[in-house]
This record gives sequence, structure tokens and C-alpha cells, in this order.
Amino acid sequence: GELAYEALRLAFMPWQRERRLAKERERTRIARLSSRLIAAGFVHSLALRVDSGITCWGLNALGQAPPAGVDGDFVALTAGAYHS
Repeated sequence: GELAYEALRLAFMPWQRERRLAKERERTRIARLSSRLIAAGFVHSLALRVDSGITCWGLNALGQAPPAGVDGDFVALTAGAYHS
């Protein structure tokens, strides 16, 4: 029992910690490169692109999330149940 625990403590646990930290660093790096603002509607979502346009995805039944996105100089966005 003690020998197995010691082996885990010395080998596996530091490896798991480094793996977790590496994943967190990767998430942080991706977040810094991606959009800063995201809004979620009922069944669609929007994100402010780096070029100030808007990217849309999800259900577009009422034209609330155009698949090609929206070009422009936006600084903020919001999404409701049936509108954006």
C-alpha cells in the first residue's frame, strides 16, 4: 500500500499536474487569440470577431443568426430569444 502510494505521489501526480497546467495554458492562449465577447440567445450565439464583425451560429429560423456573420464596426453585441 505505502509503496504504491509513494510511486503514485512521485511519478503520476506531478505528471497529472503538469498535464492539467498545460491544458489550462492552452485554453488561455486560445482565449487571448479568439473573440472577446460572446452572447447567447435561445438557440443561437454570437461572437465579436477581431475585425469588429460578428460571427453567428445556431438556429437561424427568423434571421437572428446569419451564417455568413455580419460585417461592420461593432463594439458590443447582445442576443435575445428571437433577436440579436
